[in-house]
Amino acid sequence: MKKLTAIIILITGILMISVLNFAQVREVFELNIKDASVDTKVINKDNKFIEANLKIPVLIISNKQMQSAINKKIESDIIEFYNKSFKEAQSYFNDFPEQENQFAISSDFEVKKNTDKVFSILIKYYIYSGGAHGIYEYVPYNIDLTSGKVFILKDIFKENSKYQEVINEEIRKQIRDLNVKNNLPEDSTQLYSFNGIKEAEKFYLEDDKIVVFFNLYDIAPYVAGIPEFSIGRDVVENIMSPNYVDTIFSTPITNKLSYR
Repeated sequence: MKKLTAIIILITGILMISVLNFAQVREVFELNIKDASVDTKVINKDNKFIEANLKIPVLIISNKQMQSAINKKIESDIIEFYNKSFKEAQSYFNDFPEQENQFAISSDFEVKKNTDKVFSILIKYYIYSGGAHGIYEYVPYNIDLTSGKVFILKDIFKENSKYQEVINEEIRKQIRDLNVKNNLPEDSTQLYSFNGIKEAEKFYLEDDKIVVFFNLYDIAPYVAGIPEFSIGRDVVENIMSPNYVDTIFSTPITNKLSYR
C-alpha cells in the first residue's frame, strides 16, 4: 500500500511538472508570436498587358497603430510598383500592338532579422518585359520596433563619424579579396567598379552584421547579381549612435517568426 501511494505521488508530481513546463513554453511561444509575426497577402492580376503575382508581407505586432503604419507603407510601395509596371506595359503594347507576350512581374519578401527591437525585411521585385532576362531589385525596410521608424544607413551613425569612409574601406577590402578569388589583380575593376556608398545606400540587418548591397549594374555586371558586403560589428560599433548599437546588434529571436 505504501509503495502504491509513493508511485501515485511520484506520477502526480511528474504530471504537475509537465503541465507547468508546457504552460511556460506555451506562454513564451504566444508572447513571441504576439511581438512580431508575418502573414502574407497575395494579389494576382492577369490582363491584356501584364501578369502579376504580388506577395505582400503583413507584419503582426502588439502595437496596432505601428503595425498599421508599417503595413500601409510596404503595401503602398508594392502597389505603386504594380501601377508603374502596368503603365509601362500599356504604353509599350500601344506602341507595338503586334507584340503578344505580356509583361510579367512579381514581388516576394524575405525576413532577415526579427527581434523585439528591430525588424529587417527585403522586398524582392522582379519584372520581365522581353529580352534575354528579367530585372530584379531588392528594397529593404529596417524598422525600429520601439518607435516604428524606418531608418536609413546614415541614421544609425554618429554625426561627423565618417562612416562612409569606414564602410567604403571595408567594401574595397572585400572586393580585393573577391578579385584574388577570381584570379584577377587586387585592384582590378573588371568585375567590380566601386566608387563609394551613398548616405542612404541599401542595407539589411542579419545576426551581428550590417549587409550593404547594390542594385544590378550599380557596381558590377548582371552576371554578378546583387553584390552584398557584410560589415561586422567590430568595424562600425565605435562610430554608431549608442541608441542603435543595442537595437541593431540585439540577439535575434528566431522562434518568434511565423508565416501564414
